[in-house]
Amino acid sequence: MERIVFVWESFGMYGYLVVAEVVLLVVLGVQWVRRCLVVSRPEKGIGSAENEGVSVIITSHNRAEQLRRNLPRFLDQDYPDYEVIVVDECSEDETEDVLKELQRDYPRLRCTRIYPDTKFRFTKKLAINIGVLAAKHDILLFSEASCRPLTREWVSRMRAGFDGNTAVVMGLVGDEPSGGRSNFFKVFRMWHFLDMLSAGKRGCLLGNGCNLAYRKKFYLENRGFVKNSQSYLGYDSDIARDLSRFGESRVIHDGAAAVIEERAEHRMERINEMLYHYACKLEFPLGKRLCMDWHSIVRLFFYGGGIFLAIQGVYPLYVMALLLVMLIVEGVALSACVKCLRQERLLLASLLVAVSGFIFHWGMNLYVLFNRSKWK
Repeated sequence: MERIVFVWESFGMYGYLVVAEVVLLVVLGVQWVRRCLVVSRPEKGIGSAENEGVSVIITSHNRAEQLRRNLPRFLDQDYPDYEVIVVDECSEDETEDVLKELQRDYPRLRCTRIYPDTKFRFTKKLAINIGVLAAKHDILLFSEASCRPLTREWVSRMRAGFDGNTAVVMGLVGDEPSGGRSNFFKVFRMWHFLDMLSAGKRGCLLGNGCNLAYRKKFYLENRGFVKNSQSYLGYDSDIARDLSRFGESRVIHDGAAAVIEERAEHRMERINEMLYHYACKLEFPLGKRLCMDWHSIVRLFFYGGGIFLAIQGVYPLYVMALLLVMLIVEGVALSACVKCLRQERLLLASLLVAVSGFIFHWGMNLYVLFNRSKWK
């Protein structure tokens, strides 16, 4: 007992911070173990009609070459009853010709076009609304011209996420299993996906329009994007949040339900993609934002507190050992997660992000907070 009292007194004014560090270490460890268990658990269908029809909707603006490369992967799915609808958003390239060529080979492809002289203000939400109204089926599955399904089971695996009480389903936007180059932006998407595995069940799903599904009847009951139809922001996140009041939100962690997104040609495009993600979060109530960022908040305080103690000279070797233990736990957990998600090539980059990613995360949050008008 005297030994414990002596150690406690040696901490001085930092004693409670040391205790907090140990508690945060346990909390982070539990969070990572829980993520590993969720991701490694086999995905199960939850009882919807096995061959319920699905409408795949893709909006495209001047993406002719990407449509030529990627659209056949959407049209060659191993599912008996689905259609693919492409909404051409005032394209000025060869999009119309490419779609006509593909229609000759794929009768399930349907196309519609928004002309530049439309009386409505052109927004992506208008294109999505046109696609939804044209859809024959109740289950709507969305992606982008820059994406392609990882497997021929994409439609069936995403459809399996629906039952009578499911409103929204989100799948992984991942990295190519082989070839290409991994980068921070791909790791960013995977970390976002891992965050949504737990947050989505609590009605805090921040949707990704590259791999998102919801029911048409709920979209119509919600009156689509009537609340913010003129804003580009939230065409995926806002609708996922609004429709969650009609039923459950589900995140599909099956790697076969993933889509692959092509690398953006310009670095600024990738940065804007990430800024868009953080700007969308600002549209959520504070409580839900905290829920989505819970894991990052714990990491911020754990690593920040540990570095502070080490700088102050409070048993620096032991504190650094504590941080090292957490990094090892995160490394092992990430290794298990990327393997289950078929994203093995992201492991090394993920470990690098684990060391400093929380600094970038909060830096982006602050930047968007003071520049949110950019997205209006």
